[in-house]
Amino acid sequence: MGHEGANDSITSGRDIAWLQDVPEVNAWGSWDVVYRDVFVLDREGNVEGVLNLTENSLAEPQVKLTLTTLVDDALAR
Repeated sequence: MGHEGANDSITSGRDIAWLQDVPEVNAWGSWDVVYRDVFVLDREGNVEGVLNLTENSLAEPQVKLTLTTLVDDALAR
């Protein structure tokens, strides 16, 4: 919250989902979010898994596979 002015530049030319937290929802607080967390949700919005990209580099094949598997599993449900 408080950085929504950059949303247009962050999402320009991209097709991945981008959510902006608002005070009424406070997702960061209620989900205990850490900066650079990737939350993978199933079709009903349930959390399938969380991967932090500060602690885990997508340049590492195992980390990339973990995230890909989380997404694939969530899509299959």
